[in-house]
Amino acid sequence: MSEQIYIIGDVHGCFNTLLELIKQFPNKEKSQICFVGDVIDRGLFSCDVVELIMQNNYKMVMGNHERRLLSNKFEFLNNKVPFDRSWFFGNGGEATYRSYLGQSTEFKQRHVDFLESRPVYLEFKDYKTQNGEHLVVSHSAVGNMWELRNDKYASEEFKRHLLSGRGDEIQVSGIFNVYGHTPVREVKFYKNSADIDTGCVFNEVGFDKLSALEFPSMKIYTQKNIENFNKKDKNVVFSG
Repeated sequence: MSEQIYIIGDVHGCFNTLLELIKQFPNKEKSQICFVGDVIDRGLFSCDVVELIMQNNYKMVMGNHERRLLSNKFEFLNNKVPFDRSWFFGNGGEATYRSYLGQSTEFKQRHVDFLESRPVYLEFKDYKTQNGEHLVVSHSAVGNMWELRNDKYASEEFKRHLLSGRGDEIQVSGIFNVYGHTPVREVKFYKNSADIDTGCVFNEVGFDKLSALEFPSMKIYTQKNIENFNKKDKNVVFSG
């Protein structure tokens, strides 16, 4: 087991910023790394981010943006505008489609298969705080749903909460939950949890950096957004 694990906040296709952040880690790309989900959409390089994670065998939990892509995977694989127009036009789906232009169906299927196999949370029982809480990584805070994780009758409710829940700041004893989903200006610590989504993709004052938490040292690494959001082929038209 590595001495430290690095949990990275919502990347949202900001590939160049991600590479610069990883360079700050003591062991750089050879570090033990886990992503909190939402590695795709909005930014220009979702395809590159997913490929990097796969090639390096990094850990990752599913986010609500991965879930929305997977819910439209047939259209994605066939380069057709999905039925979920609000995701495609309003929440970054189109940028993800563009990042895969030129890739084969087989290549895209490999990425879909990878994303589909991501869990909604990961437990790292060998990584513990000084007080003995072990690490749990999820996209949204586990909060009051944690006790339902093994309840098969509540499994869908549990998944929805971990993918899209907001505002649940209940602290769970015995674990330290690191998550993203809700942007904050600086990494926000609670008693037994931390929100590390510092809104990199929004690229505006206060929300313009990608953050990572070194665990269990609790050291924070940040990288200011360096993406060029104007680099876009505006002539591409996806079929309906």
